[in-house]
Amino acid sequence: MANIHLAIASDFLLAEKILEILETSELEIEVVSAVELDSFGEEHSLRFGTKAVAQIALDEVDWSQFSHVLFAGKMAQAEHLAKAVQAGCIILDLYGISALIGDVPVVVPSVNDEAIVNLRERNIVALANPQISQLALAIKPLLTQPIDNIFVTSLLPSAYFGDEKVRELAGQTAQLLNGIPLDDDKPRVAFDTVPANVQGDEAQLPFSRAFELQLAKVLPNLTANVTFHSVQVPVFYGSAQMVSIQSSYQLDAVALSDSWQQADWLEFNESEVVTPVKNGEHSEENESNVLQISQLLNKDENSLQFWSVADEQRFSMAFLSVALLERVLDY
Repeated sequence: MANIHLAIASDFLLAEKILEILETSELEIEVVSAVELDSFGEEHSLRFGTKAVAQIALDEVDWSQFSHVLFAGKMAQAEHLAKAVQAGCIILDLYGISALIGDVPVVVPSVNDEAIVNLRERNIVALANPQISQLALAIKPLLTQPIDNIFVTSLLPSAYFGDEKVRELAGQTAQLLNGIPLDDDKPRVAFDTVPANVQGDEAQLPFSRAFELQLAKVLPNLTANVTFHSVQVPVFYGSAQMVSIQSSYQLDAVALSDSWQQADWLEFNESEVVTPVKNGEHSEENESNVLQISQLLNKDENSLQFWSVADEQRFSMAFLSVALLERVLDY
């Protein structure tokens, strides 16, 4: 497709990661700009290859100059997504704030690409929540088999909830290590765990209708069989999931591991358990652009479990958003 004028509407860190992934892709983008959903600050600048990327303040953007928009805004910024649609842009909604609209497709690239056919209903396609994409990519080889139950425990880092939560974790950790108690009315982030649906913007997630509807659009035949338990943990970056699967029929762990070893975007670790910290430390080697799976166990012939880890920013958001863009442009 010719004349691709792309806008990345996000915070600075995500925009930077998306540009890095775009540089390694085969996409031919004529113009790319960054729309500052949150002010980047004068000290932050972006580059795409050898060129500087134009950075546009949210109140100054003319959406009509763009053909496609990677929109990473929260629900409070939905009016800006609507303005971009009205201006004729094709929207890739990275946080799924449009998922409640019945005819907006929700996609995990390579899992349900066929849903992109519904893009033209509103010129919007939503990228699935990182928890959903992490699960869907891992169980993709099993989607043709009968499954009774899937239990998922998602251990969510501060980065899942945004940059402010990362700064909050860093500040509280330093404060407590220096023997300074926290204010009684301040929610504890450091050295503690809490259900993910009780703090900040996640107060209604992941058990909200939006999350459930995303799951139903991506895995319609399994929605009633999947149970998520989501926990905020005192980790800066890296989302982990422990997944248990039960079936009335035999589940072959060897066949599953063989499928994982042949799959794109996956790395199966047979002898090493990869943690969020290990995955982050190896980011320079693999650029964190893979889903790490380890500790595959057959509990019995009808059940198995495994552990998966992903960089929720670089992989689940940046990498998969570019993969989704490739599919939208091919459509």
